[in-house]
Amino acid sequence: MSDLQLFQATLGLGGYKEQPFTIERNVVAISRSAHPTSANAALRALPKSGSKRKRVYDFIQRVDGATDEEIEEALSISGNTVRPTRGSLVKDGFIVDSGIVRLTKAGNPAIVWRVA
Repeated sequence: MSDLQLFQATLGLGGYKEQPFTIERNVVAISRSAHPTSANAALRALPKSGSKRKRVYDFIQRVDGATDEEIEEALSISGNTVRPTRGSLVKDGFIVDSGIVRLTKAGNPAIVWRVA
């Protein structure tokens, strides 16, 4: 992991990130208080995270905006993967809150994310 750097904690999170910021960069966020099994799972997912970021970004771009739930359903990716993947794209400035809200299946308001 010599090509990876530890980045500063944000809201209690820390993790590894690669430079430069590209859509396909591999990135995971690991809480400083994460159980070792969770940290190990995140590190095992690291090599595949770039392709998931690309899939999520491409879907949002193709449909001109989507909620996390819509991404989950369309790409058959669990919410536990979609949320941090989308979050990393937001943090890197590739997608943004569109200002639009759609209701989830449960009737809760959800942000529609769009390509920046």
